[in-house]
Amino acid sequence: MLDRNTELTVVFEHSGEENQVALARLVAALTDFLDHYGVKSLVGPSFYGVIQAGDGQTRVSRLLAACGYADRPDGFFAELLAKLGKAEGTGRIVINDVELPHLLLMAILEVILPGHRFISIRSTEQLEKVTNTRIADKDRANMQEVLDTYPVRLSMHTIRQMRVSRDVAYQYMPFVEELDPAGHTNTWIGQFHQGLLEQMYQNRVIFLLNMSCPVYCRFCFRKHKESRNEANPTPADVQKAIEHVASSPSIKEIVITGGDPFMNRKNMATAIDGLMEVEHVQCLRLATRSIAYYPHMFLSDDGELLRYLKRKNLELQDRGKRMEVATHFIHPDEISPQSLQIISDLVRNGIAVYVQTPFLNDCNDEGPELVRLFSLLRGAGAELHYIYIPCSPIHGNTVYWAPISKGLAAGNYLRAHLSDRVIPRICTATPIGKMDWNSSGWAVEPVAKNDNFMWIRSPYTPEYFKRFAPIANELENIRVNEEGTIDIQYMAQIGDESLFLGARPPRPKDGTPARPETVDAVLPLLSECAGIAPSIVRTGSATLSRVHETRVEIDADATDHDLSYIRGDERITDVVVVSQTDAVDSLPQIRRIVRALEETPHVNAVRLRSLAFNYQPERFTPAVIDQLAAMNRLTMVNPLRLEIETQFLTADELRPEHTRLARQLNNRGITVYANTPLLGRINDTAEAIHLLAYTCRQAGIEFHHVYVAGLPVQERWNRDNPVALYDVVDIATRVRREGSGREIPRYIIRTILGEVDFGLSSTIVGQDASLSVKLLPYNRSYFTAMAADFTWPDEVVEDPDGRPVVPVAGLLKTTDFALS
Repeated sequence: MLDRNTELTVVFEHSGEENQVALARLVAALTDFLDHYGVKSLVGPSFYGVIQAGDGQTRVSRLLAACGYADRPDGFFAELLAKLGKAEGTGRIVINDVELPHLLLMAILEVILPGHRFISIRSTEQLEKVTNTRIADKDRANMQEVLDTYPVRLSMHTIRQMRVSRDVAYQYMPFVEELDPAGHTNTWIGQFHQGLLEQMYQNRVIFLLNMSCPVYCRFCFRKHKESRNEANPTPADVQKAIEHVASSPSIKEIVITGGDPFMNRKNMATAIDGLMEVEHVQCLRLATRSIAYYPHMFLSDDGELLRYLKRKNLELQDRGKRMEVATHFIHPDEISPQSLQIISDLVRNGIAVYVQTPFLNDCNDEGPELVRLFSLLRGAGAELHYIYIPCSPIHGNTVYWAPISKGLAAGNYLRAHLSDRVIPRICTATPIGKMDWNSSGWAVEPVAKNDNFMWIRSPYTPEYFKRFAPIANELENIRVNEEGTIDIQYMAQIGDESLFLGARPPRPKDGTPARPETVDAVLPLLSECAGIAPSIVRTGSATLSRVHETRVEIDADATDHDLSYIRGDERITDVVVVSQTDAVDSLPQIRRIVRALEETPHVNAVRLRSLAFNYQPERFTPAVIDQLAAMNRLTMVNPLRLEIETQFLTADELRPEHTRLARQLNNRGITVYANTPLLGRINDTAEAIHLLAYTCRQAGIEFHHVYVAGLPVQERWNRDNPVALYDVVDIATRVRREGSGREIPRYIIRTILGEVDFGLSSTIVGQDASLSVKLLPYNRSYFTAMAADFTWPDEVVEDPDGRPVVPVAGLLKTTDFALS
């Protein structure tokens, strides 16, 4: 029997600190963790194989036995505390060949290093004590200079993470290489400034409400002390910025940021209450990284801040507006039960949470860690918005810089091994604005006589900036190209010279423009082309199609064989349910599928395909919405989120009832997303897709995929009405330039072997209408891993590098340029 009075000692080797910890508290923390969070997705398959299923006490017994301490918790914890006393983030913690997972170690560290405060570090001695590290004598003077130049602040939550994760410490721990002068003082300062307001885009501005953060990221583009020590604005300053927005009807969205704006509640309240009264403002985006590194901010006082946000979101909704929360996660070791709880709570109450991820060399620059990170966040309800490549080229950041080629290679890995609903847009934030790789922008060529810079084609034009920030056109590091957009010099390494695509030639002169068609012309084909997509490998079932490593489509009348197939492959995370009529007609069958998948922990999303959402929204009655909400499980452990997949062809199809319906579903934690096929003469223009993206955004519908080619309706319609690739680039350019960053879809080509990103994870081969597409993420072994009897279809050619080349119909390539 456990002696509740037994105490153990932990000695932190480098800091010299010593703590006494009650054994009973340690056992209770371990039992509680294994009881609530001991699932494969959180602890990993290897450790789960040790603890297996069962209650907390049973799992503790199995763990102690596996570690060589059967019925001896005192011995187990004595060894564990000795290892934690030496831990400073550089190695794994293993007992008797059992590697203890990061989240379990965090649960134990919350007992031995309790607290929620954040600490500003001003000396090398303090740094050593707080982080349990030792600074070499030869580095001590330089490290002190780093501390004097770039402020260091850590939360207790982060300190605990850093003790057992090299990849968390890498983000927050100061290092002497920060004294390297390479890089810029600022990489993003906006083209227009007025007090706390910054503006780089016509339709949105930034409010800087607070200049400090609970924790300082070493790679932040505002890392210089003059930014950190800048005086915070006052509520009166905030009111002046609101007045500017009120007098600028083109501004639709406001990003409220800092520093961390949640550290200045007076300014936050002034901004939210003032902006919600400005008629043309549509969305407030609140930016914070505290969900990852200081979750106590949201959970303290019984979640008072969360209650405040939910209350304000309802007030915004009453005025036809919305609130979103933007956050950063870099590495899966940052995931905590607290962060997942915050995300799920917000999403369940109609507040979208979207994640942006800087791409850091030697941290999250390989595919597998990003797959794990994004999968966990997606299950909790988050949207994965951007991967920024490369990390900001700011002073002291050289260790974080990775070549562009490495980021694009990681994107190919994600396309192969991650659900399409979790793949972020891969973009670069240039000094004049963001661009999306190989759609709205690309690498043109190196800058002459300067190996550290390249020319990037941006989606922006001189006319764009003339409307609100003409000074941007006076920059010395820009040029206007033949097609009329701006090329900007950017500090980065390409990594692969073949990624320099050169300049796009002007649009070829067309003959007589084709007469536009209306949506009515194609509506009959939509119902004829509905149904389950073809399978990329054999599944042995006519009602189940494998369309990706992670995704299946099943008929609402799925068989037990279908469900067994899903249960038997842990790579499957997403199940798309397709009804022969519509999802709203098949709710009893869908409930059966969901109940079965609730016992399938590797599946974290069920997606219901519904054209009725577009064409018959009245069928989503309160009773239907209630049934859907009952099937939506946004939880920290084994989530199973429900999403609605619909389709819109043009902005004219969206009506006020779609906005009301999307809001009702969003307020129950259900995301609605739209896919759109490009159809020649119907919606294949920049204006049409820009208006559709904007209207979906207004309605609260996520604009997910624009299919460039490959859907059944495109196979039939576009053979006689081909879509020009030149127009695809124009569409991506216009949507990026004129729209919100939250409107940007992914441009997708579907093939008989799966989906790829236009220009990014694919290469177009051929000319005119005789085109094929090379699928960069896939090779033969990818498919044989799903079905051992797989062989290439007859029409597929294997490239010398092992990548399949697949014919694609309905497209037209009119120039020699790679993308059009």
